[in-house]
Amino acid sequence: MLRVVGHLLCLFICCRGADGLTDTLVELGQNTIIKCSLNIESAYWYIQHQPQPPLAILRSFTSSSPDAFYYNNNYRQKYSLLTGNRLVIQNVTVDDCGVFYCAKKSDQSLLFSNGTRLMTTDYPNHTSNCRSSWENCLLSIYSVLNVILIIMILVHIVAMACQNRNCLSKLRPPQDADQR
Repeated sequence: MLRVVGHLLCLFICCRGADGLTDTLVELGQNTIIKCSLNIESAYWYIQHQPQPPLAILRSFTSSSPDAFYYNNNYRQKYSLLTGNRLVIQNVTVDDCGVFYCAKKSDQSLLFSNGTRLMTTDYPNHTSNCRSSWENCLLSIYSVLNVILIIMILVHIVAMACQNRNCLSKLRPPQDADQR
Protein backbone atom coordinates (compact mmCIF):
# COMPACT_ATOMS: atom_id res chain seq x y z
CA MET A 1 0.00 0.00 0.00
CA LEU A 2 2.88 2.34 0.83
CA ARG A 3 4.34 1.67 -2.62
CA VAL A 4 1.03 2.68 -4.26
CA VAL A 5 0.93 5.92 -2.28
CA GLY A 6 4.51 6.61 -3.42
CA HIS A 7 3.52 6.09 -7.06
CA LEU A 8 0.52 8.41 -6.70
CA LEU A 9 2.74 11.06 -5.11
CA CYS A 10 5.18 10.72 -8.01
CA LEU A 11 2.32 11.11 -10.51
CA PHE A 12 1.13 14.21 -8.69
CA ILE A 13 4.60 15.78 -8.69
CA CYS A 14 5.03 15.02 -12.40
CA CYS A 15 1.68 16.60 -13.16
CA ARG A 16 2.51 19.73 -11.20
CA GLY A 17 5.28 20.35 -13.76
CA ALA A 18 2.64 20.91 -16.44
CA ASP A 19 1.56 24.16 -14.75
CA GLY A 20 4.40 26.14 -16.37
CA LEU A 21 3.22 25.54 -19.93
CA THR A 22 2.14 28.39 -22.20
CA ASP A 23 -0.93 27.59 -24.31
CA THR A 24 -1.09 28.69 -27.94
CA LEU A 25 -4.31 28.32 -29.95
CA VAL A 26 -3.97 28.14 -33.72
CA GLU A 27 -6.43 27.60 -36.56
CA LEU A 28 -5.70 24.61 -38.78
CA GLY A 29 -3.80 25.54 -41.93
CA GLN A 30 -2.32 28.69 -40.40
CA ASN A 31 1.34 29.30 -39.56
CA THR A 32 2.45 30.08 -36.02
CA ILE A 33 5.61 31.22 -34.27
CA ILE A 34 6.82 29.88 -30.92
CA LYS A 35 9.32 31.93 -28.97
CA CYS A 36 12.07 30.35 -26.90
CA SER A 37 11.70 31.50 -23.29
CA LEU A 38 15.39 30.88 -22.59
CA ASN A 39 17.86 33.68 -23.21
CA ILE A 40 20.41 31.68 -25.22
CA GLU A 41 22.62 31.95 -28.26
CA SER A 42 21.93 28.51 -29.76
CA ALA A 43 18.82 26.42 -29.15
CA TYR A 44 17.60 22.86 -29.52
CA TRP A 45 13.90 22.52 -30.40
CA TYR A 46 11.78 19.51 -29.39
CA ILE A 47 8.15 18.43 -29.70
CA GLN A 48 6.44 16.06 -27.28
CA HIS A 49 3.25 14.12 -28.01
CA GLN A 50 1.96 12.58 -24.78
CA PRO A 51 2.88 9.99 -23.53
CA GLN A 52 5.98 9.70 -25.76
CA PRO A 53 9.31 11.33 -24.92
CA PRO A 54 10.32 14.61 -26.60
CA LEU A 55 11.43 14.30 -30.23
CA ALA A 56 14.28 16.48 -31.54
CA ILE A 57 13.26 18.80 -34.41
CA LEU A 58 16.21 21.09 -35.06
CA ARG A 59 19.14 22.96 -33.62
CA SER A 60 20.12 26.58 -34.16
CA PHE A 61 23.73 27.70 -34.08
CA THR A 62 23.24 31.37 -33.28
CA SER A 63 20.25 33.52 -32.41
CA SER A 64 21.20 36.06 -35.09
CA SER A 65 20.77 33.57 -37.97
CA PRO A 66 17.87 31.38 -39.16
CA ASP A 67 20.28 28.60 -40.20
CA ALA A 68 19.57 25.26 -38.52
CA PHE A 69 20.50 21.60 -38.40
CA TYR A 70 17.40 19.41 -38.89
CA TYR A 71 17.30 16.03 -37.16
CA ASN A 72 15.00 14.73 -39.91
CA ASN A 73 15.05 16.17 -43.45
CA ASN A 74 11.23 15.94 -43.62
CA TYR A 75 11.08 18.64 -40.94
CA ARG A 76 12.44 21.23 -43.40
CA GLN A 77 8.98 21.62 -45.00
CA LYS A 78 7.23 21.94 -41.63
CA TYR A 79 9.59 23.91 -39.39
CA SER A 80 11.95 26.84 -39.84
CA LEU A 81 13.70 29.41 -37.67
CA LEU A 82 13.57 33.15 -37.37
CA THR A 83 16.31 35.16 -35.67
CA GLY A 84 16.05 35.10 -31.89
CA ASN A 85 15.55 31.31 -31.83
CA ARG A 86 11.86 31.58 -32.79
CA LEU A 87 10.37 28.41 -34.26
CA VAL A 88 7.99 28.74 -37.22
CA ILE A 89 5.44 25.96 -37.73
CA GLN A 90 3.91 26.05 -41.20
CA ASN A 91 0.42 24.86 -42.14
CA VAL A 92 -0.59 23.65 -38.66
CA THR A 93 -2.41 20.29 -38.58
CA VAL A 94 -3.87 18.23 -35.75
CA ASP A 95 -0.64 16.21 -35.80
CA ASP A 96 1.19 19.35 -34.64
CA CYS A 97 -0.73 19.39 -31.35
CA GLY A 98 1.78 18.83 -28.59
CA VAL A 99 4.23 20.62 -26.35
CA PHE A 100 7.19 22.40 -27.93
CA TYR A 101 10.35 22.94 -25.92
CA CYS A 102 13.53 24.84 -26.59
CA ALA A 103 16.62 23.75 -24.73
CA LYS A 104 20.18 24.83 -24.18
CA LYS A 105 23.24 22.73 -23.59
CA SER A 106 24.52 23.08 -20.04
CA ASP A 107 27.68 21.12 -19.32
CA GLN A 108 26.82 17.57 -20.48
CA SER A 109 23.02 17.91 -20.27
CA LEU A 110 20.16 19.93 -21.74
CA LEU A 111 18.20 22.55 -19.83
CA PHE A 112 14.61 22.71 -21.13
CA SER A 113 12.24 25.67 -21.20
CA ASN A 114 8.80 25.42 -19.57
CA GLY A 115 7.27 24.60 -22.95
CA THR A 116 4.50 25.84 -25.21
CA ARG A 117 1.42 23.67 -25.74
CA LEU A 118 0.08 24.04 -29.28
CA MET A 119 -3.67 23.43 -29.64
CA THR A 120 -6.08 23.90 -32.53
CA THR A 121 -9.43 25.64 -32.27
CA ASP A 122 -11.02 24.10 -35.36
CA TYR A 123 -11.74 20.50 -34.40
CA PRO A 124 -12.94 20.00 -30.83
CA ASN A 125 -13.36 16.26 -31.59
CA HIS A 126 -9.58 15.97 -31.86
CA THR A 127 -8.99 17.03 -28.27
CA SER A 128 -7.52 13.62 -27.43
CA ASN A 129 -4.52 14.58 -29.58
CA CYS A 130 -4.35 17.92 -27.81
CA ARG A 131 -5.25 16.79 -24.31
CA SER A 132 -3.42 18.81 -21.73
CA SER A 133 -0.79 17.25 -19.50
CA TRP A 134 -2.98 17.98 -16.49
CA GLU A 135 -5.88 16.04 -18.05
CA ASN A 136 -3.54 13.14 -18.82
CA CYS A 137 -2.36 13.26 -15.21
CA LEU A 138 -5.89 13.15 -13.80
CA LEU A 139 -6.73 10.28 -16.14
CA SER A 140 -3.68 8.35 -14.88
CA ILE A 141 -4.52 8.95 -11.22
CA TYR A 142 -8.16 7.99 -11.84
CA SER A 143 -7.06 4.74 -13.51
CA VAL A 144 -4.69 3.82 -10.67
CA LEU A 145 -7.36 4.53 -8.06
CA ASN A 146 -9.88 2.39 -9.97
CA VAL A 147 -7.46 -0.55 -10.04
CA ILE A 148 -6.84 -0.19 -6.29
CA LEU A 149 -10.59 -0.07 -5.64
CA ILE A 150 -11.22 -3.22 -7.71
CA ILE A 151 -8.46 -5.10 -5.87
CA MET A 152 -9.83 -4.00 -2.49
CA ILE A 153 -13.36 -5.13 -3.45
CA LEU A 154 -12.06 -8.53 -4.59
CA VAL A 155 -10.07 -8.99 -1.37
CA HIS A 156 -13.14 -8.07 0.67
CA ILE A 157 -15.33 -10.56 -1.25
CA VAL A 158 -12.80 -13.37 -0.74
CA ALA A 159 -12.45 -12.49 2.96
CA MET A 160 -16.21 -12.61 3.46
CA ALA A 161 -16.46 -15.93 1.66
CA CYS A 162 -13.67 -17.38 3.79
CA GLN A 163 -14.86 -16.31 7.22
CA ASN A 164 -14.79 -19.83 8.64
CA ARG A 165 -11.46 -21.60 9.25
CA ASN A 166 -12.01 -24.29 6.65
CA CYS A 167 -11.81 -21.78 3.81
CA LEU A 168 -8.51 -23.03 2.45
CA SER A 169 -9.66 -26.63 2.39
CA LYS A 170 -12.75 -25.58 0.46
CA LEU A 171 -10.64 -23.77 -2.10
CA ARG A 172 -8.31 -26.75 -2.70
CA PRO A 173 -9.31 -29.27 -5.38
CA PRO A 174 -10.49 -32.64 -4.03
CA GLN A 175 -7.77 -35.30 -3.81
CA ASP A 176 -8.15 -38.67 -5.47
CA ALA A 177 -9.05 -41.58 -3.21
CA ASP A 178 -5.88 -43.42 -4.36
CA GLN A 179 -3.63 -40.72 -2.92
CA ARG A 180 -5.13 -40.95 0.61
